[in-house]
Amino acid sequence: MAESRQPQDESTEQSPVSDRNRIRRRHDRGHYDHATVDQLLDAAALAHAACVIDGQPFCTPTLFWREGSRHYWHRSSASRMLRSLSDGERACLTVTHFDSLVLAQSGCNHSADYRSVMAFGCARLLEDSGQKAHALTMMVDRFFPGRTASVRGVPRQTG
Repeated sequence: MAESRQPQDESTEQSPVSDRNRIRRRHDRGHYDHATVDQLLDAAALAHAACVIDGQPFCTPTLFWREGSRHYWHRSSASRMLRSLSDGERACLTVTHFDSLVLAQSGCNHSADYRSVMAFGCARLLEDSGQKAHALTMMVDRFFPGRTASVRGVPRQTG
């Protein structure tokens, strides 16, 4: 889903900052370097994928994974989002790590501490059976390393 980038020193490489992704409040807490962003993405299992279908925004929780600068998420073949995707559809993938509740003297000042990534990009449906099989292996082995070697093969309709 995310735009491609060339491998460089991940500790210093940053995503371009624009009006679309610039943090508006508490900008001192924002990080745009790939090392920080990738660490947050890799530590999460669940993301929310969002896109607009026929003028209606939809945001769905889903398993996701990353391979380099590309983000993938799992959808059922019956998914409305999957059925409506065309090559290059604008989408957003969001991951949040909830750290703590912040209590205060006033109800208005109660808050939460969290870390999040909002990745903007263009989605495309994987149609090649080899790409689908590779993506399925990446998803399963991300959460259960080596698991695909010990399970049944991929059913024909998903492979």
